[in-house]
Amino acid sequence: MKGIKGFDTIRESFKTRQVKYGGYAALITLAVLVGLVLVNLLAGQLSLQVDMTSSKLYSLSEQTIQVLDKVNAPVKFYGLWRPGQESQDVMPVINLYLAKNKNISLQVIDPEKNPGFVAKYDKDKKGISPGSLIVEGPKGFRVIAPYDMYDFTQNQQGQSSVTGVSVERRITSALLFAGTGNTPIVYELTGHNEIALSSLNMVDVVERENYSVKSLNVLVAPVPSDASAIIMNNPRRDLTAAEAQKLLDYLAKGGRFLVLADYNIGDVTNLNNVLASYGIKLEYGIIHETDPNYVALDPRTEWPDLSDHDITKPLADKSKTPVVLLQATAVSTLDTKRRSIEIKPLMTSSARSFLRTNLSDTSAAKAAQDISGPLTLAVAATDPSWLDPNKPEPQARVVVIGCGNLLPIAMQGFDANRDIFMNSLTWIQDRPETISVRSKSLFMLPLRLNLVQLIIFGGLFIFIIPVAFFVIGFVTWLKRRHL
Repeated sequence: MKGIKGFDTIRESFKTRQVKYGGYAALITLAVLVGLVLVNLLAGQLSLQVDMTSSKLYSLSEQTIQVLDKVNAPVKFYGLWRPGQESQDVMPVINLYLAKNKNISLQVIDPEKNPGFVAKYDKDKKGISPGSLIVEGPKGFRVIAPYDMYDFTQNQQGQSSVTGVSVERRITSALLFAGTGNTPIVYELTGHNEIALSSLNMVDVVERENYSVKSLNVLVAPVPSDASAIIMNNPRRDLTAAEAQKLLDYLAKGGRFLVLADYNIGDVTNLNNVLASYGIKLEYGIIHETDPNYVALDPRTEWPDLSDHDITKPLADKSKTPVVLLQATAVSTLDTKRRSIEIKPLMTSSARSFLRTNLSDTSAAKAAQDISGPLTLAVAATDPSWLDPNKPEPQARVVVIGCGNLLPIAMQGFDANRDIFMNSLTWIQDRPETISVRSKSLFMLPLRLNLVQLIIFGGLFIFIIPVAFFVIGFVTWLKRRHL
């Protein structure tokens, strides 16, 4: 080897500082790559997954886990997919259910090759779409159509777009029905120019939550004995005295009442007589918001604060779409009420808001007769506030939301508005296991930053971080320029 020309020169070159540092860098890089490969292999063997999506698209809610803990009988999931064409949105969620409870199993059925099997579950004889999921338990079954696994909204041109994924919501609701076989009936009041739930595409939403929706005019008919809840959605006229008495009789027996109303109702004497029995009063006027952190579009469009309550708790995550209230009014708590009643606020305006009581006043400034904020925009009441397990005493539940436009705004892609409505309905039904199993929103909103936050983040990303990188690079260059 000694006689080979240039070999000594090559051998000496390996002793230079450049080669040494380069070798060290290569070895470190190789070690990092080997470590990453090993970590990935280990994670693959352990099936470790972390849901990094902001709305937790691939995680089960706490309430769904509670439902799964109670599934003690066999439940079958039948996926109507051709082999290899399983839904990429549905299968990851189904796998979470299968991993949480061994009583749940999945079988993929090719609907083209098994038309007889599919026909057994087509009770309406309208056909079952390929891609549907059938959930069958000891008390019955539910068919979840492919389009039911998503939430849609329409723009002014009539074009639809997907705003959320509701796979978990549909499956958990189907599990509850398959395990109990019961479908509560909710009645929506008519006769006061209410906005029908059907016109807001809400009937399907409510029915998919394991409810049945019917209409009720209490002026000509009594409250049915099978009414699990009554909904009054954005009325334009007050109740009559006779209707108010029927509702009071219904609530006295442990009835449940959900009211969405605002200034459009005008005179609220009789409705307030019903609410006064539970310590609540619906004010007349429109909330004007002057705090920019609470203004959505204009001073009459509110981003309210959400209180700590079972109805609002699932929406407290700041990554989710906010609740937006248009032309809302205040809901007050009466000073005089029965001691057995418990009233809790759900949504409030800012301290800089006020209730404009004279609607003909178009000025932006607060007038003397206006009511200063913060103002309560929605409340939940129970009577009695607690139940004695040794006494069969019924508990009345009432939710009042001072915004008749809650659901129309939900149609514009603000899923939290719909979730507030559905959470209120499930809360008055005392179904906590489904109260936060809501759609996973795909709706993206800009960050809400005040002036101080803008200055901090602007300085951080425009000045501090770039200067830090420059300093690190300059110091590194100084150290290496003599290598």
